[in-house]
Amino acid sequence: MQEPLIHRTIRGYQLTQWLGAGGMGEVYMAQHQITHRTAAVKVLYRADQAARFRNEAYIQASVQHPHIAALYEYVIEDSTPCIIMEYVEGITLEKLIKRQGRLPESFVWKVIAQVASAVAHLHEKGIIHRDLKPGNVKVNKDSFAKLLDFGIAKSAYTPKLTQEGYIVGTAHYMAPEQFQGRVSIHSDCWALGVLFYEMLTGYLPFNGRTETEIRVKIEKGQYTEPDLLAPQISKRSKRLINKLLRVSPTSRMSAEALIHELQNPHNESGFGLGEWVDNLAEFVEKLPVKRWFKN
Repeated sequence: MQEPLIHRTIRGYQLTQWLGAGGMGEVYMAQHQITHRTAAVKVLYRADQAARFRNEAYIQASVQHPHIAALYEYVIEDSTPCIIMEYVEGITLEKLIKRQGRLPESFVWKVIAQVASAVAHLHEKGIIHRDLKPGNVKVNKDSFAKLLDFGIAKSAYTPKLTQEGYIVGTAHYMAPEQFQGRVSIHSDCWALGVLFYEMLTGYLPFNGRTETEIRVKIEKGQYTEPDLLAPQISKRSKRLINKLLRVSPTSRMSAEALIHELQNPHNESGFGLGEWVDNLAEFVEKLPVKRWFKN
């Protein structure tokens, strides 16, 4: 599958190296023959996904942000849709976690703030990424992160592309409501919490042998406290993860609030009214369902 397109030219970009394949297309490194600009070219190989591929290009073209990979062009070459976009140097967080295990907290804070900044920008524009995970974030040697892959992103103008009852996303990173076919900007914030947890501990907060087992844990919000797996992490990180991994979407911390917390961390020696209310909300959320009132 990889060889036929190597050295092929698409809109002046010569494909030089196969980088990988996703659900809809193959991705190649390419260089423009005149400007010598390096780009990544995604070539659609599933004709049945043409509408979703167009939607990906539309959404990526509608955002400009330092921590989001830029789209250069959407073209149709010999009847095949292609997305030409910024080539991002570096390594995915997925590969980095597999290689290193838990990552230094200072690095994690820096990266999660950058990803949250990209997510907050999307949410301001009414866009839900729906697939935030380590494989979709690349980090370079300067710890500069970029969010990739808008293949299942959704905006206000996204046509209905998913069949009734079909769930899109990656199970380990999906919010509880996504399993009921409901999704909102709060669902991305849950995924930020999973990403935060995984980078700090080297483990997924919700795991299991089957997707059903994973789903049950997610819907109950059951996970091992991160400091039990990584005792060196701060109370601040634990508190932020707890605020992101709340079963109720509306009680979850927003991406914008997360950025504010990371930039202006609270004094850990104090315990204010706001913290007390947060802890109470978390406690009530975890209570078993009861009938408190008689009819």
